[in-house]
Amino acid sequence: MSKTDKEIPEEKAFGEFLDIFNKETDRGAALTAAAFLDQTLYEILKSFFLDVNESQELLEGGGAVLGTFSARINMCYCLGLIQENEYRELNIFRKIRNEFGHKWKNISFETQKINDLCFNLPWVGSIELKEYSLKARNRFNFAVVILLTDLLWRPQVIQNEKRTSKIYRERKQLKLNPP
Repeated sequence: MSKTDKEIPEEKAFGEFLDIFNKETDRGAALTAAAFLDQTLYEILKSFFLDVNESQELLEGGGAVLGTFSARINMCYCLGLIQENEYRELNIFRKIRNEFGHKWKNISFETQKINDLCFNLPWVGSIELKEYSLKARNRFNFAVVILLTDLLWRPQVIQNEKRTSKIYRERKQLKLNPP
């Protein structure tokens, strides 16, 4: 396999996501998108944190402080790892996911609350596609894809800013001579 034929993990993951996402029901699309975005935030934080067990404990497991989508969104924003517009969009996706996750019937992208949330997402499509953009599911799909194309590469960029342990003051063990 030549270097140009080498599979790029981010492209592979994005392709796999799109294969699943495009076949999903409204509920499935909301849950799948949120799960993939959540995993992407996990990767961003992991790329930034020290390579120590304590970092994993913050991110994974039942008592992980940063184990929820909401906590990861907030931490990424507070550390400057995502932009303010990305922070707002992620919170809209989280709210949409929660709507689908907490109701078991009579819910779709046409449900008023979800429709309203979708129309708080930015429309980046052509103005000529305005009619197309009037459907909440279309707007949701476009916004998910655009945000993911920005965030999927972020762990590689963040890797350059990875935290390292610093010595702020040298502490030396004093040897005391016995009396």
